[in-house]
Amino acid sequence: MLEAQGFTAQNSAMKRFVASAFILGALPLLTACWGGGDTGSSGPVPQESVNSRFYAGTPSRIEMVIVDPLPVENARLITADGATIAAKEIVREKNAYADEGDNLPHVAVGAQGGSQTKVTTGIGIEFPFLGGGGDSPRAVSMTTSRITFTVPDRAVYEATWQSWVLHVDLSDGSNRRTIETLPPKPPL
Repeated sequence: MLEAQGFTAQNSAMKRFVASAFILGALPLLTACWGGGDTGSSGPVPQESVNSRFYAGTPSRIEMVIVDPLPVENARLITADGATIAAKEIVREKNAYADEGDNLPHVAVGAQGGSQTKVTTGIGIEFPFLGGGGDSPRAVSMTTSRITFTVPDRAVYEATWQSWVLHVDLSDGSNRRTIETLPPKPPL
């Protein structure tokens, strides 16, 4: 019996699943190959991240921590019915790091996408060109922004939290970016 040539939707989805599983399974091996440089007394350059949680013992206070080259300009919590709750406090801490450049290949794994876009994954390999570009270290600046929100009605939040949105605008005056994510699950 002859089978049709080409990709069906099911085959295409299976190939994406297998590729994603391979990348996630290979992540521990690939991260061991990471060649990051010595950054001096500040430690290694932190990875960009977005995390949110409830303060322990304070069931109506949310803390969001964003590590990014851009500082948080403003943030708001948008309720299920569209009401906006401004951030109670935004604290920014900017740190500079020195990336020494170690003349070794670097490997990175990434994924991007969300509810409105297709999730894509990839692997990148960086090889130093002609010995890594000199002796001077490259300066890397990262900002850790801590944002707090107060949830006005805990019962409403527990019933509808998956319809709420944490909306954050990042800006350094010339570069801008917006992040939107779900707020944290209510603690038990």
